[in-house]
Amino acid sequence: MSAPLLASTDAVAVGVTVVATLVVVALAGTVVYLLRTVRELRHEAEALAEEAQRLLDEVAETARQAGAEVQRVDRMVASAEAISEAVGSASRLVGGAVAEPVIKAVAFASGLARVVQALRRGRPVRGTPAISYERQRRRPRGGAQRGRSAVRRPRALARGATEAPAPGVGLGTTGAAAANGGSSRRGRR
Repeated sequence: MSAPLLASTDAVAVGVTVVATLVVVALAGTVVYLLRTVRELRHEAEALAEEAQRLLDEVAETARQAGAEVQRVDRMVASAEAISEAVGSASRLVGGAVAEPVIKAVAFASGLARVVQALRRGRPVRGTPAISYERQRRRPRGGAQRGRSAVRRPRALARGATEAPAPGVGLGTTGAAAANGGSSRRGRR
């Protein structure tokens, strides 16, 4: 009996040896595969590190350029502020020196235009004592009689008014009022 027992022990030993050899071969293949994968990962990591370094260099260059542009814009803004302040000062200076004479010139021109327009229409100018040529009365050649002047002033001026009424005002529908459809001077502005 020892022979079959030995044979079964030998068979078990041979089976364990074969299984152990297969496990070692499988482990060796796995180790080789893992080493190859580790080499590929190292290679990819190096490529990734190079790419990251290149991108970081570009980012640093872009940041440097952006800083230079910010400084340039800051100088431009400071320059614009200085120009704006100078223009404001010049504007105030010119405004103070020119505004008053210009306002006076415009007022003079406006008044002159009103006078010319009134003279063209044959109307008295507001604010000036006007005596209508139609209402003047001359005295005989001997001069003024009884202390009156040679030319009579209209009644409104005699009472202290600053301007004469328009010809025909207060006379009903005769004279200039009739010619204007019965309207008074106030309605014709």
